[in-house]
Amino acid sequence: MYSRRITASALSAIILRCGLHYGRIFGVIDFGVQRTDRGLLAPKREGFKCFCILFRVVLVGLYLYYAYSMHLSDFYLELLSSIHIVGCLTCTVFILLLQFWYGERVLRIVNSFLRLFRRVRTLTATSAKTSGSYNGYGCTREFVLLLLKAVSICYEVGCQFPLMWASHTVHEFLGTFCNMYVTIGSLIVMHIGFVGYLSVGALYSEINSYVRHELCHKLRSLERLGGNRPSSRRLRSVGNRLDECIGIYDAIQRLGSSFHKFYELPLCLSMLFHFLTMILVSYEVILRSKFRSFTLLFLVIKLFVDAALITLAAHGAVSSSRLVRRIGVENCYVSEDNEWHMKMELFLNRLNIYEFRVRPLGLFELSNELILVFLSAMVTYHTYIIQFGLQSHQI
Repeated sequence: MYSRRITASALSAIILRCGLHYGRIFGVIDFGVQRTDRGLLAPKREGFKCFCILFRVVLVGLYLYYAYSMHLSDFYLELLSSIHIVGCLTCTVFILLLQFWYGERVLRIVNSFLRLFRRVRTLTATSAKTSGSYNGYGCTREFVLLLLKAVSICYEVGCQFPLMWASHTVHEFLGTFCNMYVTIGSLIVMHIGFVGYLSVGALYSEINSYVRHELCHKLRSLERLGGNRPSSRRLRSVGNRLDECIGIYDAIQRLGSSFHKFYELPLCLSMLFHFLTMILVSYEVILRSKFRSFTLLFLVIKLFVDAALITLAAHGAVSSSRLVRRIGVENCYVSEDNEWHMKMELFLNRLNIYEFRVRPLGLFELSNELILVFLSAMVTYHTYIIQFGLQSHQI
């Protein structure tokens, strides 16, 4: 069982590493992650950041020029193009602010994630179930979600490159390249949120697993038949573990809340543009192409999958933050010693107040129910379109 978990973790780490290079290629991620004596670290790279900013500004200018020079006679295509341009420009502004204005804050958040993973692995390194720390990421759930995200990314790249190579002139090639670069860069904004929420959930899952198996076992081992009191050394050792678990839960909650506050506005805008694009492309698939355009049909599915994946990642983090309340630590050893009693009371109180919530701008809660709402809305919308098409003899 353990080897399978390690394999999934190692594969997840490989997917994350490829995702890091993917973001760097399209100029959204301007830092690298390197291994040092203190573990993984994301250092500053000012030269590469300046190059990314300048290159994006130039390509966005060319993108706007080519978009303005397009003459679309169809009102529907003009509306779809306008929404696409507004969405891309909004995400581009966020990326530029991310790199130019909030670069230090982004690095602090990334390094905080790396330090927190290292801190959790250090705590669990002595566990009999882990047999030492490992360099993977998460477990099977994280691997499945990352694999689905990798498939989605491969599709979005696979749709763009054939259009670029099919260009007949330099003008068309440059216009398609600018569109690809700006569009994919905008989509990476949602991918970043997915990885952030997934990392919060992975941290909660690892520390919950440690508390459930290792810490509870140590607490129950303090109980002695005949009422013999454990030695002060054992109490101190287990007490230090309790303190470290409290500190880790506190750090995860603060880091998750900090990331969410930083990302909630781009998240709302990305979800909005995803939903609008799904609506317009669905109209094109059903009424105009009459289900013959498989590329657009897969695009609708891909957009829905992206929205579902970030929702699942956020819901997993929220659920893991609540799961610790049901571990049953309150049934473990309780001593008459005032210091130990206060320590256990503090630990139990902290477990009850540490809850990670994802409510973008306070408008809605990102949970599995949102996927059902999206799916229900799309089914209802598609039903109306099909009925309209049948009545107007367009289908």
